[in-house]
Amino acid sequence: MRQAHTLPVGLLLPFLLAGCDLGGGSSSGAASTAAGLSGPPRVVLQLGADLPAAVTSRLPALVRQVEARPVDVVAASDPLPPLPAGSLVLSVGDAVTARALVSDADLVGLPAEGFVLRSDAQGGVLRVAARGAPRADRLGQVEAGNAFGAYAALEALGVSFLHPLAPTLPPALDAPPGLDERTSPRWHERGIHLHTMHPTELNHMLQGWGPGGPSDAAGWRALLPEWELFCEWMLANRQNSVEWVLLTAASWEAFADGPERHARLAELVAIGHGWGLRVGADAPLALQQQHSWRLLRRVGDRAQEVAEIEARVDWLAAAGFDFISTEMGFSEFTHPDDTAMLAWLEAFALRADHHGLEALTKAHVSQDQYSKTFVDPLTGGPLNFNFLSRLADRRLGVMPHTVQHYALDDPAPTYGARDFDFMRRFMQEEAGARKVVWFPETAYWVSFDVDVPLFLPVYADRRLHDLRLIADDEDAGRTGRGQHAGAPIDGQMIFSSGWEWGYWLNDVVAARAAWDPHVSAPTLDEALRRALAPVARPFGPAAADLVDLLVRTMAAQRALLIEGRVNGVPPADIEKRNGQAYLQGWESWDEVFSTLARVPNPWLGNAMTQPEKLGMLEMISPIRLPGPDYPREVAPLLAEMAATFDALAAEYEALAPLASVHAGPLMDELADAARITALRARQVHGLYDHVHGLGQPRAWGLARLADARAALDAAAVIVARREAAYRVPADRIAAWAPNPTCYRFGYLWTARTLFFWWRDEGKAVDRPWSPAYLNIIDPLGTAFGEGIWLPLAQAARQVGQHLGAGAVTDLLAPPAQEPVFPQDNLRSRP
Repeated sequence: MRQAHTLPVGLLLPFLLAGCDLGGGSSSGAASTAAGLSGPPRVVLQLGADLPAAVTSRLPALVRQVEARPVDVVAASDPLPPLPAGSLVLSVGDAVTARALVSDADLVGLPAEGFVLRSDAQGGVLRVAARGAPRADRLGQVEAGNAFGAYAALEALGVSFLHPLAPTLPPALDAPPGLDERTSPRWHERGIHLHTMHPTELNHMLQGWGPGGPSDAAGWRALLPEWELFCEWMLANRQNSVEWVLLTAASWEAFADGPERHARLAELVAIGHGWGLRVGADAPLALQQQHSWRLLRRVGDRAQEVAEIEARVDWLAAAGFDFISTEMGFSEFTHPDDTAMLAWLEAFALRADHHGLEALTKAHVSQDQYSKTFVDPLTGGPLNFNFLSRLADRRLGVMPHTVQHYALDDPAPTYGARDFDFMRRFMQEEAGARKVVWFPETAYWVSFDVDVPLFLPVYADRRLHDLRLIADDEDAGRTGRGQHAGAPIDGQMIFSSGWEWGYWLNDVVAARAAWDPHVSAPTLDEALRRALAPVARPFGPAAADLVDLLVRTMAAQRALLIEGRVNGVPPADIEKRNGQAYLQGWESWDEVFSTLARVPNPWLGNAMTQPEKLGMLEMISPIRLPGPDYPREVAPLLAEMAATFDALAAEYEALAPLASVHAGPLMDELADAARITALRARQVHGLYDHVHGLGQPRAWGLARLADARAALDAAAVIVARREAAYRVPADRIAAWAPNPTCYRFGYLWTARTLFFWWRDEGKAVDRPWSPAYLNIIDPLGTAFGEGIWLPLAQAARQVGQHLGAGAVTDLLAPPAQEPVFPQDNLRSRP
């Protein structure tokens, strides 16, 4: 059994901000004398005053977590005395040693936030130094370059920041002499949007809740070290901005709008500032889905609407936020009058500007929503309602958004779209006219990926590919129009939704790609290898093989899940013929929206939020709907996925024992994640074969069902093993329990229970006709916010079940109690 050096939050908390002495030597707050540097080899830190305060406090404690050698902190202005051979000096910023290795002349012409990293060896002493360029923003001069350089130095010495809540620490710090790196970011805006509409790791804390709810002040404060860890991860991965969605609900509205929450938000912002980060709030204007904290809650009189928007912007500004983003419409699929929406956007942008804050709005991918009053000023044709912002004041920035793993030039049969080329054009057209921040996803969550769970490093592949496309658009002069022709976009904000099951990998690669999209690489394959090299470095002897395996996994997932290729050949029609449609989860309301998408409706349009599939029961229905033929078009795809992902999982498992000890837990996670994805492919293939029959004897169909069931049972063993390794308490993110979101469970509850697997098995065995089967969603609360309808809907559900009408009434509410699996004694049949 490996002894891991990857530190979970619980072990790291006591030392996170303290300068405590874990390895000998002086405390982090005192400068050592020359006499104190004699004796055995030591580690010496010499940090300039031009580092963010949190970084200065953190580095000594972090180094002591790793080192057995005594660790000393010396004054930045003091020349170092002779040190014993085998010693290490780490110097950052305006410090004597850093200046000796990186001169002022070396910094001339260095763009904002860039840094120079160098190392040498003298008399057996390794010296590593970094100096960088500051960033100017509303915080004043932020020494971001020095901060990024400090963490680049730590990375060169063997420390890795892969999972945001668990730095990966080597047995000792070491780096080769002769490091010489000068680097600066491609884009100046590089951030993470923590999608707290979903019940993920930091949700409670970012809403001002403790584990016990809004009133749990002590519990909230106990979570703050996780925020510090995340902020550190941001710097280590060269990010400078973070935002999250603010939530509210009727049962805690007084707290949500009150002074205690305001104070807690202000403290979170202040912590972020201490790390040199820009901190923003996502506050929807009128979008009411998923418990949104809205700027506007009473619609009617325009003057009152503006006053309400301004008052809540004032509230956020007083908490210290640097920017505010907002959302279009009442939901992703419904919207108010276009003149009202434009007026609200204008009021929002102007009030934010009054406080010196940036204002931005998302541009969503939903289809078939058009302005009735305005035309597109560029084309003269209908104006996509999601692009209404192009008529607004230039002080309103835009965040063009795409969903799931699909790239800008992929087939993307989701949200009613065929692809996302229209969003690429919008981004090109708006560049230079206003701030433009690209807003893609590294996890979608809802039924799609990590909650199944599926290991999808193809997200990392597609995000790097997108940024290379955007960089090429800029370099070729395709961005900007008119007087802004040739203008670049401003950067990227990643939509992040959970980190377990290897999803930290997607965030790391996508985040770093905004610093360097590796445009000099001649192919995407080579760019991926360059992007993955620092990720794989801590895996030691397994590093090169891991990079190769990840690149091949991404290629296989791109071909099978996104392009639907069988034996390398894509289908003529991607609809219902792509692997993602079959491996993802399906819950009740996915099926409802799938049905609604087939008939015109004036309310939602096409609200289907994931790729359509050929349903198992659809295959045997007497009513034949248009779609693929299972034996010819779907069965070969399912078979190739099962075989391909099984073979890849075996490679991860074989590689795991070769990884370095300190990266062992991460390697084990990747191996488990790859295996459970292969098991999901095996289960789905078996269930479909069982239901269709393929003209085989009944015994063959039962054998296929048995194989599907064996895959589920094997997956349950892996889930239990992974839960023991989650970086936060498993019940916070995987229990059926109240939380700030509209969901009654943590983001990994469906993974804990294998809910989607059991639902699919139940569909294959019992063949229920109603989409209400095993509903776990509160549809009214999700769409309109918490209200009196939930208890009424649950009562209707219970009455319906008593009267034998549960096939209808179960759609109205989730169950009052946590479901238990296998459901309805399922394994006793057939």
